[in-house]
Amino acid sequence: MQQGMVDVTAILRCGVYVLLREGVVVYVGQSKKMLGRVSAHKSNWGKKTPAWLPASCRGILFDQVWVRPCRVEDLDAVERELINLYKPKYNLQLKTPEPISTPFTIAIGDTTLVVNQPKPRFERRI
Repeated sequence: MQQGMVDVTAILRCGVYVLLREGVVVYVGQSKKMLGRVSAHKSNWGKKTPAWLPASCRGILFDQVWVRPCRVEDLDAVERELINLYKPKYNLQLKTPEPISTPFTIAIGDTTLVVNQPKPRFERRI
């Protein structure tokens, strides 16, 4: 491969993306086609859009993109976990005041890992 080239294959898959501005997470989103979705955020920046439209339909000023490819069935859980972790300013509807843990499964090859699995309740028996 050419020197100076960067592999961005992950953005062609389904997953969750994080937009940063000057090192601060400003938006977390999900898409089945991340490349197109991230491009829409960039191209819509500065365009006049109605205030009632959610941030996901408006342009967002950002200078970095991080992606986490995942299965379609894991999109909501991974997105919510990242929103609750970073509390980005443009994710108003999904933010919660207290961090929450949403269990989700990550499959890498033949290995499956359950993240944020709820702890079993302790029951005291007499």
